Formats: sequence, C-alpha cells, structure tokens
Amino acid sequence: MPENTTSDEATLVAAAEKLTQCDGYVVLAVDPQTGEVDAHGPFDGLTATLKADQLRRDFDRGGLEDVTVGVVRLHKSA
Repeated sequence: MPENTTSDEATLVAAAEKLTQCDGYVVLAVDPQTGEVDAHGPFDGLTATLKADQLRRDFDRGGLEDVTVGVVRLHKSA
C-alpha cells in the first residue's frame, strides 16, 4: 500500500480484499421465462469459467438464448 494511504483508506482496501476472497465459484443459469434458477458447483475459477461456457453453448444450441449464465463467488457459512 502507498505510504500516503490513510487509516480509513487502508480499512476500505482490506475490506474490499476480503470481499474478493471466496471458497469457490458457482455457475448459475437463470431462465427468465420460467423463473427457474439452477446452480452448478462449487468449482475453482477456471473450471467454473469453462462450465459456464459449456452451458452457454448448450443453451444456445437448444434455442434457449434468453437463459442467463453467470459465475458467482461462493462464501461458505460458518
């Protein structure tokens, strides 16, 4: 961190870094027509990205272009 960083800025940076830490990633597929949501995972980052790409291609081939596919961080509860 730069030397001229204030204590408040350091606290915010530490909080932001903590938010990016996670226990894995989940791929979500959301169908706006039915409201159905499917979750796949947990995966590591690369595997989640590859799974999301595969699902996107599968939905597109099936004529389901309106289904949204995304990767989200997983935070396990204590």
